[in-house]
Amino acid sequence: MLETARNTSTDSRRDLITELLGLWLLLAIFLDGWAHINLPSLETFFTPWHAALYSGMLATAGWTAVVIWRNRTPGQPLLQAAPPGYRGTAVGVVLFGLAGGLDLLWHELLGIEVSLDALVSPTHLLLGFSLFLILGTAVRSARAAGHPGDLTWTPAAMFAVVLMTGLGAFFLVYASIFVRPGPTAVFTPLPVGTPGRIQAEMPVIISLMSYLLTTALIIAPFLFTLSTARRPVRGIVTLLVVAAAWLPVVMIGLRPYSIAGAAGATVAALVADLLLTRVPDVWLGRRLPAVTAGIAALLWTGQLVAFAVVDAIRWPVSLWLGAVVLSAAVAAGLALLSSWRPGSPGHWSER
Repeated sequence: MLETARNTSTDSRRDLITELLGLWLLLAIFLDGWAHINLPSLETFFTPWHAALYSGMLATAGWTAVVIWRNRTPGQPLLQAAPPGYRGTAVGVVLFGLAGGLDLLWHELLGIEVSLDALVSPTHLLLGFSLFLILGTAVRSARAAGHPGDLTWTPAAMFAVVLMTGLGAFFLVYASIFVRPGPTAVFTPLPVGTPGRIQAEMPVIISLMSYLLTTALIIAPFLFTLSTARRPVRGIVTLLVVAAAWLPVVMIGLRPYSIAGAAGATVAALVADLLLTRVPDVWLGRRLPAVTAGIAALLWTGQLVAFAVVDAIRWPVSLWLGAVVLSAAVAAGLALLSSWRPGSPGHWSER
């Protein structure tokens, strides 16, 4: 039993080191994103921002090799020596190297992306997928070892989910409500058929869609953590909001409305985490959609309150209140889908 506990502790430290290297990689891509936004004159692949990213990957590759080598038994093929969860990590490292070479070729032949095209460039998307595999190491490792169980998550696995959420926030930053003026922008509703109506409504339409997508970005990983635990991980909503809000806010340049919105949502997330500690177990089963709807409504209400205090809410009440209600509906729908169990009575899990 003592030996088992010692091995578990060693595995946890190993996974935590892997995720700390993942944090290095995540911060590096946000730094590179900041450079693309604020230094549009970039004309070369060889920049300090790329150096931060690729040095982090070299460190991650070296650490992964050490982990696999230490786990190898005499005579065992190297490909079979990876600990549970680390085969995906090794694949991610190899894919990153391949994508990096393709990205260099892409930039040399087609130039440096300076706008939205940087987030949807095929080579960058391949880099993102490889990073997703690396950041998810601790989750795969914990699941293989049975660590999450029915009680709690390992710190490394929880950290991994937060990092993966941050990675999603990076590649979806163009659709994040945390980087848009949203309800602080002036909007005057125009009757159907009025010239210029579509142009006037387009920023609002984009903001409404951003509310829905950002809600999904936060609620989906929350539901994932809850799927392997009886109770929510302490502080999980706050950590997810920090990853989804503050990293993009810093990357775009700390605009006042973004700071206010992120701060309001973060305070609301702290309140949500406090309330979750008092939610009865039955609410996390039969009434989980109500719980997630409440989280979404609380987050965006917190953002709106911050907007009102720091600046002003210039949308009509029907519009900003409708954005909160729609976001709550998306959160509830995700909870319903996550608890769907085909073949069970009523098809819905009651945990």
